[in-house]
Amino acid sequence: GGSGNRIIKTNHGDWWHRTLSPDGTDGKWEVVSPLDASTGLIYRSPHEIVPSSGQGMGGGSNDGDAMDVDGDSGGEGGDSGGEGGAGSAGRGRGKPSPDQLEASGGECYELLSRYLRHGFASSLPTASSDQPLVLIERSYNPPPIRQKCLEVLFEEMDVPSTFLARDAVMACYAVGRSTGTVVDVGHSGTAVTPVYDGYVENRAILRSPIGGAAMDESILHLLDGLYRDKRSKQTTTKADPNVPPYVMPLYQVRNRKARGSGAGQCRRSDAMHREARMYVARTAKEFGLAAAVAGFGYALPPPDGSDDPAAIPTGAAAHLAAEEAARIRAQYANAPKAPFDLPDGTVVDLPVVDRFDASEIMFGRDVGSAKRREEATEKARKKLDEVIAASEGLVNDEDEDDDHDGGEDMGSLSASGLRCVKTKDAAAKSRGRRQPYVRIVRRCVPYLSGQIGELTSASIPTMVCDAAFKCDRDQQPQLLGNVVLAGGGACLGPNDSSFPDRLRDEVEAIIHTHTPGWRVKVLSPDRRERSYCSWLGGSIMASIGMFHDFWITRKEYDEYGP
Repeated sequence: GGSGNRIIKTNHGDWWHRTLSPDGTDGKWEVVSPLDASTGLIYRSPHEIVPSSGQGMGGGSNDGDAMDVDGDSGGEGGDSGGEGGAGSAGRGRGKPSPDQLEASGGECYELLSRYLRHGFASSLPTASSDQPLVLIERSYNPPPIRQKCLEVLFEEMDVPSTFLARDAVMACYAVGRSTGTVVDVGHSGTAVTPVYDGYVENRAILRSPIGGAAMDESILHLLDGLYRDKRSKQTTTKADPNVPPYVMPLYQVRNRKARGSGAGQCRRSDAMHREARMYVARTAKEFGLAAAVAGFGYALPPPDGSDDPAAIPTGAAAHLAAEEAARIRAQYANAPKAPFDLPDGTVVDLPVVDRFDASEIMFGRDVGSAKRREEATEKARKKLDEVIAASEGLVNDEDEDDDHDGGEDMGSLSASGLRCVKTKDAAAKSRGRRQPYVRIVRRCVPYLSGQIGELTSASIPTMVCDAAFKCDRDQQPQLLGNVVLAGGGACLGPNDSSFPDRLRDEVEAIIHTHTPGWRVKVLSPDRRERSYCSWLGGSIMASIGMFHDFWITRKEYDEYGP
């Protein structure tokens, strides 16, 4: 979260445990992120920028924990309006003016530079101008956004040299491989990326909107149900009728206690309230109490409408699988429950089967799991279509030729992948390096239209097989023989091998239906290192002696541009 030029320092989730203003509200603070929720990229969609009367979420903060990251004491007027208004302004009020586009479009890159500056100031014992920087990016990041990130690094962070690494390639390096199918289970979704000889196979990237956030939603729904059941069994007549019928985050519990009984719900803004509630669910998941991966053969029970033909397994193999799933569930039905303390002191008991059910959204082939994945995928497609339509509309309004924008003569590519920009003078060359927001949108449209990874509603094992089968036939045995598991969403228990073993068994079950001889091997660090697997690979790559030949230096940037 931030406002103007300031970033709030948070310790142990304190951001969600208290309000940000002394009056018990959040004031003008809002949740912002440099990433676009629809694309997962550092990109600001034109449909998020609408004409307004200067209402923004920026503003000063009297909080003593606020940290000045830009060297001045507060946000300037121009920054405060654009900084916090990322998700606050309404939609559908007409097209923004060119000035509004340029003022608000680059907000995500302003946030990127401020986050990097905050990271250097708070976590790294060095200035950004003293050390080269390896920046790990998504494997499907379009070249225009890569160029803009280079501009931020050199123009604003003043790094001496940098290298933009693909996260899937770095994950392979972390387990000692240069070829493999990388399964990255992140917070906002899952990406399956084939890597062959250190290069990403872009045509075979598959993405799913199912990740850690989807599991958190399931866990929060489970906690709400257990909380309501617990309250319904309490027959005391002194129960407060104003208590909300859901799990209250800690800030809400504190506010209600401070104001006494009958104080109402004491809610923050919708975005803050939602994130505070999701923090409770995420805590239960990370403690291993609310989510775990069951063994191969486990499946969710059929829905209540068992007479639905879609819910009835057909064929002998399907009946056997259903019987095996029922037998496995029966083994865990009477297992000890895991107690979890909610912020208001209520203790709920989490059954083992419910913990397994939370992760089945990633593996399950049952009707319920498939339906939830399809709904999430359809929602993500609609959002992406809105972004593409708004971006294409902006392109159609522009009459400038993309290849001659700014009067530049585009030369040949250099060894580092930078294109030489031939301009008449140094001033024009400096102006040409700074890409306007409209130019970035114009150049991103072809990639947004289908080249940033195909959205799918398939389960993770099916995504692994589909991604490998999109590659050449001679590559498939190596890709399936080296499946790399990475990402914080893959850190589920009950032990280190639970997720890899389930993934291997599920992938082999799919492959062996037509190719019995192939073997699948899943490689992954232990759960403590799985969440930053790409960082491990980047550190390994940067420590190699010959890597200094791959740096993009400041001299190359000044000569060729981004």
